[in-house]
Amino acid sequence: MEANLTAIAVAETWDNGKPIRETLAADIPLAIDHWRYFAGVPRRAVFGIDKHTVAYHFHEPLGVVGQIIPWNFPLLMAVWKLAPALAAGNCVVLKPAEQTPWSVLKLVELIGDLLPAGVVNAVNGFGVEAGKPLASSPRVAKVAFTAETTTGRLIMQYASEKIIPATLELGGQEPEHFLRIRCVPA
Repeated sequence: MEANLTAIAVAETWDNGKPIRETLAADIPLAIDHWRYFAGVPRRAVFGIDKHTVAYHFHEPLGVVGQIIPWNFPLLMAVWKLAPALAAGNCVVLKPAEQTPWSVLKLVELIGDLLPAGVVNAVNGFGVEAGKPLASSPRVAKVAFTAETTTGRLIMQYASEKIIPATLELGGQEPEHFLRIRCVPA
């Protein structure tokens, strides 16, 4: 990503209209930090807690992980899903939002030569054409979805029909609560 900052920033701007300077100053540096963090995670498999306790962390890949990316932060959200899945040894099928596919496709193109063929794949299309088959395929071991609640319900339904674990990050599921606090003199 560092070697292709401008190309990635232009693709992100073309996709969603975000200023290039914002992508260069925020999204891409955060994405690069995420890659670096997860590149180091697999090396940390044994931890000494104290002189009598050792914790082992075993990395067991699930297989193929389907990841459905939202429109609002396509590049950053793709990396947030892609980096941990790859670090855990999984293959990934990314489905970018149909409104903003270009930066995700550019990312897949740029990392394509760094990984064995078929480890990272991208599919394009509308939800029923691409998202539903991805979320309901018996070849997919896990589905990760970020977007709005209505589509999230459908993804959960599609995945549950084949008993595929799904992680759903849905808009509006955690509303803030404001409380009126009244100060009473002592």
